[in-house]
Amino acid sequence: MIVLISALIFLAVSLLVAGALRPQFAAVRGRIEDFLVSADAARPGRPGAGAGFFERVVRPALSTLGQAVSGFTPMGALAKIRAKLDMAGNPRHLGVTEYIGLKVLSIALIIPGGVIGLRYVDLNGFLTWIALGVVIAVGIWLPDIILQRIIEARQIAIRRALPDVLDLLVVSVEAGIGFDGAMQRVVEKSRGPLSDELQRVLEQVRLGRSRAEALREMGRRTHVSDLISFVAAVQQAETMGVSIAKVLRAQADAARKRRAERAREAAAKLPVKLLFPLVFFIFPALFVVILGPGAIRFADLFKILGK
Repeated sequence: MIVLISALIFLAVSLLVAGALRPQFAAVRGRIEDFLVSADAARPGRPGAGAGFFERVVRPALSTLGQAVSGFTPMGALAKIRAKLDMAGNPRHLGVTEYIGLKVLSIALIIPGGVIGLRYVDLNGFLTWIALGVVIAVGIWLPDIILQRIIEARQIAIRRALPDVLDLLVVSVEAGIGFDGAMQRVVEKSRGPLSDELQRVLEQVRLGRSRAEALREMGRRTHVSDLISFVAAVQQAETMGVSIAKVLRAQADAARKRRAERAREAAAKLPVKLLFPLVFFIFPALFVVILGPGAIRFADLFKILGK
């Protein structure tokens, strides 16, 4: 019975963490609220009757846990968490305090549940200590691992979408639309993390921030090298008075070439990645199919000759 309870606790916590960090990008109102207040203090209003379970129950609980622990957390660690949440697109509008509460909840539930479960598993002393270390590591670093996976997936999505977005910017600018209007057209015609980042840039500009500063902040926030290069090229073109359309076209061509190079690089790595499944899974099955009937016939022949 205790083993079943431990398994249910582990499953519930895993589902909670996965649901809390599922990538969902903020709406316009949430973005503006994030600019008006600090990321740490930004919280939705009091949830009404139509609010979901996460807003009514999970978020307040995480906020309470995080507030109890954040006072003991160094400022440098809080800044790193805030930067990672920005890189992940602020999934579920999680603030720094709520993320700390999520880590506390993970430690408080996974580690005791794993320890209780290990008491009923037949392991020797050395394996028990290894399993205990694994449980402790999972409890401490599971939210960080999931957040890092979200960051990497988001960066890949931005990198893949950049050439198409640049093409749309080129077409819009060459048609006579200003750069801000071209970004607005991209936001209207496309979906994804890059579109959300451009939307955030436009909102910052409307709130009084300079476009150059908003673009630099987008590059620092996403931490994507291709996007940082694009921002630097746009700023240099504005500083030197170069035609923005020519710069955008050059950046679009370079982005498409980089995407093609990454595709060729991934294709070159494919044979090495296929080696392990070929040797250990596909080849044995082929040997069984090809050599199996012959081996059976040879065995029958040896039996007849032995008689």
